[in-house]
Amino acid sequence: MSLRQAIRTRAFALTAELTPLADSAELVQQARRLGHCVDAIQVPDNPGGRAHLPALVAAAALRQAGIDPVLHMTGRDRNRTALQSDLLGAASLGITSLLLLRGKRPPADLPSPAKAVFEVEATELIANARALADGQAPFGQGLPRPPDFFIGAAATVFDPVTNWRPQALVTKLDAGAQFVQTQPCMDMDVLRRYVKRLVAAQLLHRAHLLIGLAVLPSAAAAKRMRDSARGALVPDAIIQRLEQARDPEQAGVEICAGLLRELAEIPGVSGAAITSMGGPDAIGAAIDASGLRLGDAAPRAS
Repeated sequence: MSLRQAIRTRAFALTAELTPLADSAELVQQARRLGHCVDAIQVPDNPGGRAHLPALVAAAALRQAGIDPVLHMTGRDRNRTALQSDLLGAASLGITSLLLLRGKRPPADLPSPAKAVFEVEATELIANARALADGQAPFGQGLPRPPDFFIGAAATVFDPVTNWRPQALVTKLDAGAQFVQTQPCMDMDVLRRYVKRLVAAQLLHRAHLLIGLAVLPSAAAAKRMRDSARGALVPDAIIQRLEQARDPEQAGVEICAGLLRELAEIPGVSGAAITSMGGPDAIGAAIDASGLRLGDAAPRAS
């Protein structure tokens, strides 16, 4: 099952983000431990501005192991030619699920921060992928057949003002995005108001919506995410609960499980993209605790 199939056939699709450090075999092992409960593995592109195993290499290893990867590609570290080359690489390897992003600036406190490129904005990258999938991209002339890409775009959840219109998202959907994935959002009240506006604008008739969540192992981790992850929404009540918990790691699992149950009941939300600041097994524990996959053995994607 691919992410596209899961979103279309499951009541609620689930993905997990795993950071590829340097060993693709270890990444595959981690992904297999989550095979009973997630539909796809999110593969970030040099997160934090630090060098990791190339996302395309990591995604290829997952694909070879029969696990559907969601390949992240950003314009921060590569120019137009390199990004188009990576799209060709994904097509050649049979990788279909893509999350295409502008990317974040490298943190200023890195020992040797690299110069950001940002030649290609997210909308252009989405349009390039759509053109390749439609057989209309000049750089795709050597492919035996157009790739069946399932193209994702990023969105930031916030509390919209009265006259807000989701024009930036409309532009990405017009360029070819088929699903939208948000930053970590642990504030369900703000999320409900945001999603309600997307539904009113009829955007969710055009694209599926995945909400970012995190399994937070401590109050310090929650504060770090709130303060450093762009747009992350972590309510004070969650931080206070973690501060007061006898076992913060277990509390983090329980918090994420409860949020998953809430998400699954929000009209317009198709699934979740879960990350963990405490290791991949915490993601599986949160999904198991949520009960969303009880009696529903999620087949490993192929």
